[in-house]
Amino acid sequence: MIPDLITPKPGLINPGRLITILAILAVVSLTFACGESESETDSVDGSDPISVVTTTGLLADLVRNVGGDLVAVESLVPLGADAHSFQSTPENSVAISKADVVVSNGGGLDQFLDSVIDGALSKDAVHIIAAAALVASEEGETPTEDADHEGEDTDHEGQDADHHAGEGDPHFWQNPLYTVEYTETIMEGLIQADPENQASYRSNFDSYKEQLIKLDFDIASTLNVVDEDKRKLVTFHDAFGHFAERYGWEAVSFVASDASQVTPNAIADVLERVREEGIPAVFAEPQFSSELLDNAATVSGAEIGIIYPDLPGGGVDSYINMMLFNAKSLARLLE
Repeated sequence: MIPDLITPKPGLINPGRLITILAILAVVSLTFACGESESETDSVDGSDPISVVTTTGLLADLVRNVGGDLVAVESLVPLGADAHSFQSTPENSVAISKADVVVSNGGGLDQFLDSVIDGALSKDAVHIIAAAALVASEEGETPTEDADHEGEDTDHEGQDADHHAGEGDPHFWQNPLYTVEYTETIMEGLIQADPENQASYRSNFDSYKEQLIKLDFDIASTLNVVDEDKRKLVTFHDAFGHFAERYGWEAVSFVASDASQVTPNAIADVLERVREEGIPAVFAEPQFSSELLDNAATVSGAEIGIIYPDLPGGGVDSYINMMLFNAKSLARLLE
């Protein structure tokens, strides 16, 4: 409360007393302003962002698109690193133990982190397996479909789209429409952890879904310039089966989707195919050694391009940018 002040005689103003009055008013105004500012901050922010830990950088990008400012995201596997050979650290366990939400891919891609997550996850935390519905759908094939694959070679040598493209491949995000399912699963998990903000999560998901559908159209349009007989994607490891299946390509690789050791037969099979079919380019993945592809290119005369199976960081800093980069790289070298 402002203290009572001695009122000067009408027509007279005491300069010293005026200064005192103004100073007191300034202090009171500042006090009220600070109180209002704190109140407004509380009402706008509500609470701190929820802590989310993902196994890969690509999943972190998807979480940010769904969660926006409501989430603080950390990836266990650094951008550009090979998830298949990543070694967890004690710091990873600490990060998981403090997380409100943990997001993994599933399908065997990040299975090596399952025990770490299980051991460190808080009892109140939510664990989202982004590809769970897609893996369940893949494993739910009819007996007839399963019978069609009996007796097939299971060492993944020379894989291509002719053999039920993408089967057993955990890189579902290479099909943007599958990424819509990823983000919907992520949205549901964030709502479970933070139900008060479900309207924001749903709105963000709807907006990002539109971007993913446009991405699918843009990729198809970019690849349309490549003649059908040249739509053959040769890579180091089998991470592009879902991409090939979505856009009507054939995918050929040296090693399995889990990047296990390459075999001499796989090298021979792929080299023979590149030579016989006159495939103009093969594609290296920066996460892996390109020596085998370099040799293949030398023997066959094919060029070497770049394609990313997972988010690399640097200039290609988002899932959408990565997928567009891949499509443009294929179109440029195979047109």
